[in-house]
Amino acid sequence: MISHSKGTRSFRGRNVRARGLHSSGSACSGFSLPELLVSMAVLMVVAGGVISMISYNENTFGRTEQQSDMYENVRAVAELMAQEIGQAGLADLPAGATLSAAVTKSATAQTVAVSSTTSMYAGEILLVDTATNEESVTIVSLTSSSINGIFANNHASGAVVHAIGVSPNGIVSPSSSATTPGGVSCVTVPSGVTYTSPATTPSTCNVLNIWGDLNSDGTLVYVRYTCNTTTTPGTLTRSVTTITPGVNTVSTAQTLLSTVIPNPPSTAPTPCFQYDLSTQSLTVNGVVTGTYYMIANIGLTISVRTLKPDPVTNQYLTMTKSFLDLSPRNILAGYEQANWGDSTRLQGQPPNVTLY
Repeated sequence: MISHSKGTRSFRGRNVRARGLHSSGSACSGFSLPELLVSMAVLMVVAGGVISMISYNENTFGRTEQQSDMYENVRAVAELMAQEIGQAGLADLPAGATLSAAVTKSATAQTVAVSSTTSMYAGEILLVDTATNEESVTIVSLTSSSINGIFANNHASGAVVHAIGVSPNGIVSPSSSATTPGGVSCVTVPSGVTYTSPATTPSTCNVLNIWGDLNSDGTLVYVRYTCNTTTTPGTLTRSVTTITPGVNTVSTAQTLLSTVIPNPPSTAPTPCFQYDLSTQSLTVNGVVTGTYYMIANIGLTISVRTLKPDPVTNQYLTMTKSFLDLSPRNILAGYEQANWGDSTRLQGQPPNVTLY
């Protein structure tokens, strides 16, 4: 007998589930071991490729970042040097300097009180007073509160005092025979000229000395750049010394670059600093009144390496940059003005400069 019920039917006393109402046993089985192993192997290969790509991108980014850091550091140093070289030799005083007492003109030198002698030095030419009373006065000597010189005009107390002009020696010249330890000359001189710097510490192929109102704030400073490649890596340092009469000690240097390496070629490295020495004759009303030696142009060549080895090659990356047109524009402008007949704009240099 066959009886019917919902979802089942009876056949000879047994209940049998209707076909199509249950899944087969094979469809419910999991992955086999070989299938799992193959899947895991494929997954590992894909993951390895992704990780390798990420690692490569990170290393490439690290290399690019290190190269960028090298370039930015060298460029920052070059911009600083260009600004200071351009200002070299500029003589100026802080705003507000005045005579502290009235002055009666005299043909002999006299000592006159001033509000401040900051940035003044023996041999400097001052402009005293204004309008018809203005005159140029050369400082013979000075103290912290007075100057000594010849005043050809009368001046009231409170008359303003300026110092305007440039020194042809704002860049301390090297001797014309300056060379690197490898024998490479770093000074280009006119034919037939032999010149020796009067400074105790002249500029050299690895040392650049400059002075002047380099920050346009009325303060005279002496700046020394030193390129040292005797160690690996070497350094480029800079010291800044405020010029004060009677103080002849240079301030402690600060490191600008700590990854400097010798310039190429290895057999005779290019000097860090190169100088174009120029001789200029000062002509006033058609008469030659003097000859000046000055640096008309400075070149900078600097090589650096990365702080860490390249993550791809495990070697240090290197870079060499040359800046061959760092011009002392104020010195050249002052010389041109002097040749137009205003020689009072050509200043001497502080006595300290020859002693530093």
